[in-house]
Amino acid sequence: MAVVFIVGLIASVLITIAYVPQVIHTMKLKHMKGISLLWLVILVSGSILYLIYGLLLPSLPNIISSVAITTMGSILLYHKIRYK
Repeated sequence: MAVVFIVGLIASVLITIAYVPQVIHTMKLKHMKGISLLWLVILVSGSILYLIYGLLLPSLPNIISSVAITTMGSILLYHKIRYK
């Protein structure tokens, strides 16, 4: 079980880190021309559902990545709406 937990934790950290450059890039340039609004809505909706799934299991790796991706996705969605 410990190996499964560690693999899940590493995966959640890597997936979360993958969003950081886009969030930083967006906040610096203040535009989201290349990012689809539909994609962001699907991303945030899916990550919220994945968070609920992680809470129901309970699975710490799922919860960690879901909270982080929901947060970063929400930041990107806010900027997409604000800077169209």
